[in-house]
Order: sequence, then structure tokens, then C-alpha cells
Amino acid sequence: MKHVIEAGTDAASLILYDPGVLPPDFDTSTHDDPVGLLEGLHGQGRVYWINTGADGAYLLHAYVDEPIPSQLEPHIQDPIKVPEFYVPTGRLYFVGSEYCGSGVDAALARYSHMGGSFTLRPGVYRLTMARGEYPESLQSDLLRQEVAPGAFALHQSMGCFVWLAILCAIGFAVAVFGEIFAPWRLYLLPLLGFGIAAPFVLARFRLYRETRMKYRAIEREYPSVIAWLEWLRES
Repeated sequence: MKHVIEAGTDAASLILYDPGVLPPDFDTSTHDDPVGLLEGLHGQGRVYWINTGADGAYLLHAYVDEPIPSQLEPHIQDPIKVPEFYVPTGRLYFVGSEYCGSGVDAALARYSHMGGSFTLRPGVYRLTMARGEYPESLQSDLLRQEVAPGAFALHQSMGCFVWLAILCAIGFAVAVFGEIFAPWRLYLLPLLGFGIAAPFVLARFRLYRETRMKYRAIEREYPSVIAWLEWLRES
């Protein structure tokens, strides 16, 4: 079965774990040496701790007792195998490491974009973790194949409209608050205002919204983190 989770971190690290593997004093002991504690649990196959090197959002695809899709295989980088990975309660969380602990559910209720969980058969698994790396234009090329040329051009141009809005906002401020009293200012201000509003107006177009949704769906098919779990035995 395939599971998809979006997670974020403000501590430059992510963690895949079952709460049943954490020691009873985990919440208090992490205050003393959180890195050492997570490294120890990682080495025992009780959590999988990922040092991302940067804060941000990450997408996990977890494949439980089914093969990784062939479309992803060419993009798998640095696979690491864990011979025995423990899942005693049958619920795995994928979150930023700062959310690991007894308060994870409360934290995710407030910040759902920072992680999630899925259920699977309790037991011991063979785990393979890997990164997904893709050509820079892969998602855009796939989008080009799915939508009309005009819709693709509008989607790809949105970044330019955003930069135009920023420049127009600066120009508008200079024209209003600066010492510019030229008569042409009365004609310039409406043009600058239109430039500021352009990306907000375009973003409300049905064509852009539908194209954006298709692009988002394509992005979700290409994870940054891949987990492959094969059930071995009961724990």
C-alpha cells in the first residue's frame, strides 16, 4: 500500500517512527542530549532520523509490502537499508524531529502541514530509505503534456507577474511619497496599480486554478523522501 505524507521541519531534520519505540522518559531526556538520543534510537532501528541540512517542506512516499513504481526507480538516490525496523503499535509518523514525542498529535492538530501518520501491520520490517532527485524541468514537461499551451504559458509566467508586482509596488511608493510632481504621474499611478494587482487577478482565473491543481498533483507523484517497508515478523 502507498502512503503520501507532507512534512516540514524548522530544525533541519525529519523522523520516521512509531511512538511505541520511544522510551517512557523521551520527552524529558531529549532536553539533555536530543541529538545523542535520536542517534541511539536510529542505530537500533527504532526510528529513522534524517538530517535534511535545511529547514523546509518535504514529501514522503511510503510503500508497504509493494514495489516502488518503475517511474521513480531512475530517480532514487543514496538508498539505505535498515535490516530490522520496529513498528510495535502499527502507526508510523513522519514529522519534523522537533515534533517527535507524546505531544505529536496535538502539534499536528495545530500545524497539519508539518507531518502526518499512517497505519500498517504491527511488527518488524525491512526498511529502505532513499532520496528522490529529478531533472529540473520534469514536472513542467509533464504539465505541458496535460494542459493547453495557453494554460501552460499562464502557469509558467506567474513568477514574472509576481516580480512585476513587486517592482510596480516600489515604483508606486516612490511616485506617491517621493518628490515627483510631474504631470505624467497621474497617468503612471494607474499603470503601476494594474501591475500590482495583475498576479492576484490572474490567480483567480479558473484556467490558472485548474492548471495549478494539475501541477500540484504532478508534484505529489515525485517525492523527496522514499520509504520501502517489507514486513518480516511480529515484534
